[in-house]
Amino acid sequence: MKIYKNMIGLIGIIALFSAGCTNLHEEVLDEQLGQDLITDSSSIASLINPPYASLRHLCEWPTHWGLEELCTDEAAIPTRGGDWYNQGELQELFYHTWTADHSYLRNTWNELTQGISRANTAIHYIGKFRQNATTKGYINEARFLRAMYVYYLADCFGQVPFRNADDQNFTVDAPVMQRDSAVDFAIREVKEILPELKTRSELGSERVTKGAAYALLAKIYLNYEVYTGKAEWDKTIKYCDSVINTGAYDITDDYWSMFQWDASDPKPFIFTIPMSDQIDMGGGAIWVDFTLHYNQVFGNYTSFWNGACTTPSFLDTWDKVNDVRFYDDRNRSETGINEGFLIGQQYGVDGTPLTDRSGNPLVFVPEFSITNSSETAGVRVVKFAPNPDTREAGRYAPNDYPLFRYADIYLERAEAELRNGDEPDALKDVNYIRSRRSAVDKTFPLLQTVTLNDILKERGYELYWEGCRRQDLIRFGKFDWSDDIKKKGRTIFLIPTAALDANVNLKQNSGY
Repeated sequence: MKIYKNMIGLIGIIALFSAGCTNLHEEVLDEQLGQDLITDSSSIASLINPPYASLRHLCEWPTHWGLEELCTDEAAIPTRGGDWYNQGELQELFYHTWTADHSYLRNTWNELTQGISRANTAIHYIGKFRQNATTKGYINEARFLRAMYVYYLADCFGQVPFRNADDQNFTVDAPVMQRDSAVDFAIREVKEILPELKTRSELGSERVTKGAAYALLAKIYLNYEVYTGKAEWDKTIKYCDSVINTGAYDITDDYWSMFQWDASDPKPFIFTIPMSDQIDMGGGAIWVDFTLHYNQVFGNYTSFWNGACTTPSFLDTWDKVNDVRFYDDRNRSETGINEGFLIGQQYGVDGTPLTDRSGNPLVFVPEFSITNSSETAGVRVVKFAPNPDTREAGRYAPNDYPLFRYADIYLERAEAELRNGDEPDALKDVNYIRSRRSAVDKTFPLLQTVTLNDILKERGYELYWEGCRRQDLIRFGKFDWSDDIKKKGRTIFLIPTAALDANVNLKQNSGY
């Protein structure tokens, strides 16, 4: 059940709660209408929709996804003549020279704090109904979502303005949790509600389940040393084991089946953001628009932006022949493009070689300049296959986005095992994934030994452009992946200026 595709927003109530965290615009609804919504038992489900809807912002390229990918070796958006300069902000992400007024920082801060506020709204008002299994279940889902937004905010910014759901004294600025306290709060919340959560077989992958809770705990503990200085590899392994022991998930042998617009196999997915091409889903739907060249049109897709690409350093790590994750052409006859990495001469749906806007062959090459690139510089990436018949292509897309995926659990466990000194089990887990990733009629070789660098590479192969790379590079001590950004050490983002102005309890992060 895709419970939040048609979100019923309680805008007035949400704005009231949001005012305690950030400077979001308030839109007040009629007071009596708001009272009707929170006393009508038929509206209980709609109260949980807004915090779920905030998940979409995690996969939007001008917000959280952009912060997690565009300052790494996996993705960049070069300036191309007069295109994509964007006041220099995309270059700032690439060079790690962002300021406290950078729009991506501001957008991400606002969306995550709004997610916390929306979850608090749900917890507070659902708590006013007569309590039963249904209402308690929704409250637990909201508490999980709140914990996840707290975690992401702590990961990005190191500080979390937070008030409890029943604290409605908005004349006082929200207290601020520091990074270690915030992640510990998220852990406590998830552990407390975990026994009462339902399973994937009961709710699917689009709602909060036990599997999602185990996966979130594993992810937090995987990065716990970054946040607190204390490693928790045993706990990472424990919660990865918990996901695996549910028996509810599986690793698909058909890697690209997970990223088709009509993907139907739920077993590789633990927790997903449902999308639709019948509704405007916002920036999270822009998977092909912001990377393909203007002339690579097909179906209802008649306008592209010629922006994002990957870097040569990331591209050079790949086995381009044997690894199925590098290339797939199952949709070429309908779209003219392959999924994965788009290199060399590009073709139309009818097989005609395409040209750029000057009439030159449209040939994508790996090298690019972040400040001054040609139309064809940079190898493009299509991870989520488009539906050529998508309604009003450009804002609408049906590809569900995975927040937690089963293959990641094996790679997380492998990393924790190796850091714990257990190389045999780490090798076994990495090879379990590699054994399912051979290209057609090829053999992707298994590893004979495994190092941390091998695991980082494998994470890149499996999870590229899924919003994991910044965390991974920080954890492996390689966030300074380019000579241009060495010694900047910006593993945490600046608190946006507007947030500092709105809450005296926030203090700007040091190191800038």
